Amino acid sequence: MFLVDTAELCGGAAVSKLNPARRAALGQYMTPAPVGRFMAGLFANSSGAVRVLDPGAGAGLLTAALVERLCAGPTPPPSAALSAWEIEPALLSPLRQIRQAAVAQLQSYRIETGGHIYPEDFLLSPAVALPEDLSPDSGNGGGFTHIIMNPPYHKIAAAAPHRAALRRAGLETSNLYAGFMYRAAQQLQTGGEMVALVPRSFCNGPYFKDFRRQFFAMMGLRQLHLFERRDALFQGDGILQENIILHAVKDRPPGQVKITASSGAVFPGSIAQRIVDYSAVLHPSDPDRFVHIPAQYDDPDLAAQLAGRQSSLTALGIAVSTGPVVDFRLREFLCDQPEPGTAPLLYPAHFPGGRTEWPRAMKKPNAIRVAEQSRRWLWPNRGHFVVTRRFSPKEERRRIVAAVYPGHLPGELVAFENHLNVYHADRQGFAPTLAAGLSLYLNSSPVDRYFRQFNGHTQVNAADLRALPYPRRETLERLGRQAGGVILSQPEIDSLVAGELAR
Repeated sequence: MFLVDTAELCGGAAVSKLNPARRAALGQYMTPAPVGRFMAGLFANSSGAVRVLDPGAGAGLLTAALVERLCAGPTPPPSAALSAWEIEPALLSPLRQIRQAAVAQLQSYRIETGGHIYPEDFLLSPAVALPEDLSPDSGNGGGFTHIIMNPPYHKIAAAAPHRAALRRAGLETSNLYAGFMYRAAQQLQTGGEMVALVPRSFCNGPYFKDFRRQFFAMMGLRQLHLFERRDALFQGDGILQENIILHAVKDRPPGQVKITASSGAVFPGSIAQRIVDYSAVLHPSDPDRFVHIPAQYDDPDLAAQLAGRQSSLTALGIAVSTGPVVDFRLREFLCDQPEPGTAPLLYPAHFPGGRTEWPRAMKKPNAIRVAEQSRRWLWPNRGHFVVTRRFSPKEERRRIVAAVYPGHLPGELVAFENHLNVYHADRQGFAPTLAAGLSLYLNSSPVDRYFRQFNGHTQVNAADLRALPYPRRETLERLGRQAGGVILSQPEIDSLVAGELAR
């Protein structure tokens, strides 16, 4: 039996005995053997003295996959030091077993071996060096040459020691996997390679802004691999987090990036690929360093086409915010149906098919009582607002689903619930033609494809909507007039927007 298959069997047996709640708390999800071999195959250089880091190693499958790759190459390296960190005691026995087998395999190819297993938390381990301790003459060779990792996915509490440790290392982040990627990148020597299986959520949004800036200041992307089906990766764990495989090289930004994607429920299935300019993935002018991942079907100049008509929301006199009403915090003021002294309370369900339908027979309330304690969350019910749902999985026909609320419901105030994003002008609506054109633009296929390039999770955040390129005001108003106040089909929307982008 091959080394990777043995690691998968040993790891699976150990994991089956773990408490599922503990696994979830630690964010532990084991890498399938085909994925591990694919990841190991992405490394471009295996010459010279190899020093491997596998943080959060589990049962050692990824280390095993890399050892298989090193031994199968035309010119095996002269040495390979294997260092792994694993915090779960139940996985240490299979990890030691797999490492012993890996060492034996390396030695059979006359490859000198070394390294250690550290039964510690990688982020808290005193053995993990800071950048100033990784000079070539520091005794550790200047860092690792190869990092292969499937880090834990879990939020870091504000008071957790991991938060403080990462802050000392120079990063403010709220998730373990971003901390693992950052600290691991610091351990690489110049020209060293990292291959990581990670959630796609770091690619956009404000929570990972600091991480993106610092990580891509250290690392140059070479390849990104997408899983077209969210259930194709951790099938036995019921995980629907969208993940990617990232290959990057320390301090060497390339001119181009390879984008690959696997389809089907079984990995690898059929794999499509394309080569894009580095600037198409990480836009040089973007201060937030969003990672755009063009899909295989995208028009290669889609970004340029939209950006050519770019205007800021500020220039349009518009802002976009998350709906201010968090219903469970204002439960005592909620009313199932409107009554005297209440204001309309709008949820995503109030906008079926792009129309406003209020009140509705549903489990959620339709109104909120206007009181001193609730008034601060209510907005003037004047002008036309554009609303979008805050949650939509990638399988949806459109990720951004926009509708116009024309401010026509009774009362001087209106409440937008937290599951909506709201385009407004200083908490009030704006002109009807501008609102109609903006809604049309947001509902178009080009905007949907552009949005999918950098948004890989179920949330459509206000920050993501601010990052979109927008046409100029006159273009949006022209679209609004052409819409004629009716609900259009998708082909009709796309035809109007395509005509404006081609002007």
